[in-house]
Amino acid sequence: MKQTVPLKIKTILIFIIFGLFLIFINTQKIPFFITAVIIVVLSIIFGFIIYFIISKSINVLEESARKVASGNFNIQIETDTKDEFYTIKQSFNRMISGFGTLLRISQLLNKERNLDKLLNLIISETTTIMNADRTTLFLYNKETNELWSYIAQELEIREIRLPVGKGIAGYVAKTGETVNIEDAYSDNRFDREIDRTTGFKTKSILCVPMFNLHKELLGVIQVLNKKEGIFTDYDESLLKFIATQSAIAIENAKLYADLESLLSSLIKTLVATIDARDPVTSGHSERVARYALAIGKKMGLSENELKILEYSALLHDVGKIGIRDEILLKPGLYTPEEYNIVKSHPEITKEILEKVYFTGDQKQIPFIASIHHEKLDGTGYPFGLKSDSIPILARIIAIVDVFDAIISYDRPYKPSKTIEEAIKILREESEHGRFDKEIVDIFIENKLYEIERRVSVRISPELLIEYRTIRPEEWHNIMPIIVRTKDVSGNILFFTTKEPLTVNSFLEVRIYLPEFTINVLAKVIKKQETAQGYEIGINFINLSPEIKKRIQKYLVDLTPIAT
Repeated sequence: MKQTVPLKIKTILIFIIFGLFLIFINTQKIPFFITAVIIVVLSIIFGFIIYFIISKSINVLEESARKVASGNFNIQIETDTKDEFYTIKQSFNRMISGFGTLLRISQLLNKERNLDKLLNLIISETTTIMNADRTTLFLYNKETNELWSYIAQELEIREIRLPVGKGIAGYVAKTGETVNIEDAYSDNRFDREIDRTTGFKTKSILCVPMFNLHKELLGVIQVLNKKEGIFTDYDESLLKFIATQSAIAIENAKLYADLESLLSSLIKTLVATIDARDPVTSGHSERVARYALAIGKKMGLSENELKILEYSALLHDVGKIGIRDEILLKPGLYTPEEYNIVKSHPEITKEILEKVYFTGDQKQIPFIASIHHEKLDGTGYPFGLKSDSIPILARIIAIVDVFDAIISYDRPYKPSKTIEEAIKILREESEHGRFDKEIVDIFIENKLYEIERRVSVRISPELLIEYRTIRPEEWHNIMPIIVRTKDVSGNILFFTTKEPLTVNSFLEVRIYLPEFTINVLAKVIKKQETAQGYEIGINFINLSPEIKKRIQKYLVDLTPIAT
């Protein structure tokens, strides 16, 4: 800040000089007409001097206001005087700084769609903006009529629950009032139990409610212990604005999460429909998605790109819904005409998915899902795309789609191959310019194919099964009826393995029959340690009667685990 002569002093000096000059003229007995002319001229000169001094500051304020009107909230006026304009400029700077802060947090909060990240963002930004030691965000649970804290910074506990009406936050939730307390311990509404539990010392509190657009309670946000001084009226206004913006952002994030859940359910339904039609390829889409995500994460793709990749991989074969059963499920080789019909499934995929309401970047899912048979050299189908015309996400899916088909599909005319054989094929395809070599290298060199590690178990000379442990959360809605019998007709199968499987965990089971291979879901219901390892009892889920008959046909006399 520059130190200059204040405007008041400048003005006084000008008038003193002007007065002295008038006295001088009066002593010289200059004619009245000339004196009047001199006075007018000097008045004009002094007026212009004062105008110049004032207009300089006014012009600075005017130009700054024009920049603010155009959306620039990063400007600050240099204070170069201690007169009235100093106060005006300081007030202007504080106002613009406040506007900039409000605009920034509004944009920041409404940009984040992930609810967990949003809540953390609200807390961290509020703590910084309010210059406080801590921020706690309480969300309201209407069913239990209580508040719960999503997070408490630096506290040993991660969650706080309290009934509406209890403590400062509970009071604010109940009354909808803003509470600003300089000394928390002097207020009877303050609940000291949390401080005793956490070891934190609460001094001052500023707490405001959060309401949605329907004026319904959404939660409470409170800041504790202002680092300098006490929470002011300005702080109250600022926190109310943050609460309003936070409520809007939280509602939007919840709505987005609901839409994502709806879309995810739709996708799972479509995938389940495909699996139900062809037991041989059951589970293929999920495996392709897992392989693709493993590659995408290794490549450092963004969360948004990974979500598009996952959905595209899950839906890449949805067009097979449009292929007739007599062709799709044909046990023998296709005729040229039949093969051309099967090759039309990517175009059908695109037609089906274009009817799904995807938003934002997810609008590209129909296209990406429909080009998983394209090759970089233009020899693929259905569009014959080449190199740069094939997005990176589609290149990933194309590679893992072929890989899983090679090692998984076991038909009489085309038995499945080993992982080593599949790797060799991928290498050859990339060397001939059909697959992206960089992606193939990432997949193979990082052994990402091992995410589908399976354990094989020989049930009988004719029957082999293998299984892969899957995460429980993938199937948390499945509640099978367990019928304990000694044969597969009751959905139960027993075998011995070296791996200590966990009871109540889920397995993705692949059953190899002489006629074909199927993939089914099963739950581990029994585990008993033996000299040979572990005797395991599994309960098949949604195993069709026809498949049961085929499996039972090859079972030898097995002794079930005692129940």
